[in-house]
Amino acid sequence: MKRFGLSSQIWLLFGLVMLLLCVILAVVFRWSIRDFFTTEAYMTIESAQEMKLLELQGGLVPGSNIYMGDLKNIRDVGHIIVLNKEYGLLEEYLEGWRLKITGPNVREDLRTDSGQSFKLEISSIVIWGTISPDILPLLGEIRENAELQKAKSVRYETDIGNRKLFYVIRSEELSDRNITFISYMWDTYKNTLSSTLFSRLFLVIAVVVILSLIIAILFSRYLTRPLKKLSEDVKAIAARNWDKPISINRKDEIGELADSMEMMRASLSEQDREQQAMLQFISHELKTPVMVIRSYAQAIKDGVYPGGDLDSAIDVIDREIQRMDMRVKDLLFITRLEYLSRHNLQLETIDLSELIESVAGRFYYQRADVEWDLRLEKIPASVNEEQFSIAIENILTNQLRYARQKIEIELKTIQKDSKIALTFKNDGEAIEEKRFQQLFKPFNKGARGEHGLGLNIVKRIIELHNGRVWIENEEDGVSTHIELPV
Repeated sequence: MKRFGLSSQIWLLFGLVMLLLCVILAVVFRWSIRDFFTTEAYMTIESAQEMKLLELQGGLVPGSNIYMGDLKNIRDVGHIIVLNKEYGLLEEYLEGWRLKITGPNVREDLRTDSGQSFKLEISSIVIWGTISPDILPLLGEIRENAELQKAKSVRYETDIGNRKLFYVIRSEELSDRNITFISYMWDTYKNTLSSTLFSRLFLVIAVVVILSLIIAILFSRYLTRPLKKLSEDVKAIAARNWDKPISINRKDEIGELADSMEMMRASLSEQDREQQAMLQFISHELKTPVMVIRSYAQAIKDGVYPGGDLDSAIDVIDREIQRMDMRVKDLLFITRLEYLSRHNLQLETIDLSELIESVAGRFYYQRADVEWDLRLEKIPASVNEEQFSIAIENILTNQLRYARQKIEIELKTIQKDSKIALTFKNDGEAIEEKRFQQLFKPFNKGARGEHGLGLNIVKRIIELHNGRVWIENEEDGVSTHIELPV
């Protein structure tokens, strides 16, 4: 099965299921029909018995007609009545039918198929009924069953050739006489009806199978068409052609799969853009200081001091080296955050207010013209102290860069949402609305032309703590908000 396509597997599976159902249905239906009509045949026989007994209640006249011939109707029931359980008389009758018997008390002439006439001698014991020539070979078996029967009425069936005979032997009293009442019917009716019904059922099954196969083909194409499209989309993604969105308008599991693949495509596309931006950032941020360091080193080697003297030139080189070192550390730190995002972050419960106050204290003297306003509740929080400290440092660096005269820090608990709210606010210029979506992307270019990873690192760290961070304009400045679970 696995060697075939999904569409072929659906057809094969459906075909096997339908074949199995048809076989089971055919067997069960045929058995059920046969059982039903067998029961119906016996009920017909017993009903005919009851009607004949009512008909004969007026008395059974010795020497009543004995009819010998084929039953004309498929539902005809033949009857044989033997008085006083003299079954031997039945054999005598048969013998008289087969051989020429002449004598007194001749009741009727019997004519065989060959045209011979026979006389039947009837004594004081009466045989009445309808005897089909076809059952003559079975009369010995019927007599044996009648002699051995203990119950009042018993159902029997027997085979003769390719036909089945159903008969009921009943012990009864009629006109103060003990009689054995034998009623029989061929299974022609059952076979005819069962064959007719089965042929009709087979026709219905064939139509249903054909229609179902058509539906299965259409359904398999309905299922496999979007899967083929998804396969082509995956091949395109594997070839790094992920600019085209994956769109399948379905609400089922295939639609969910397409949505998941679209999320994967968008994520890979975003990662690719970030990688391209990282390469551009590295090229820009490292190329310039390398060129400065190289030119200054060559100048010093030639005995020329660009800064006026050797110390000034060395200071420029050292400053560029520090710049390179900071960028490399940022890149390495992002790599570390990527690793931490796939592993459990080690958390510890600390007083968040103390951590914020400690980190903020390192920024107080960087700008003497800035006023600091800290409103911090003592709140225990589960954080990674090292990572969260870096996030606060990057936020404060950004806040201090754009602040005019004041920075506010507020820490509080939002009871109704069971969250910790941390807000950093400065009185700097408002941010253009179109730039909000770019603020937390890596290597974002700031308002003053700087490229950096600071806010992207903040976002990654806060998300590792299952929180969220955003920036918004205030009436008198810009604020950075952080929400953490309690």
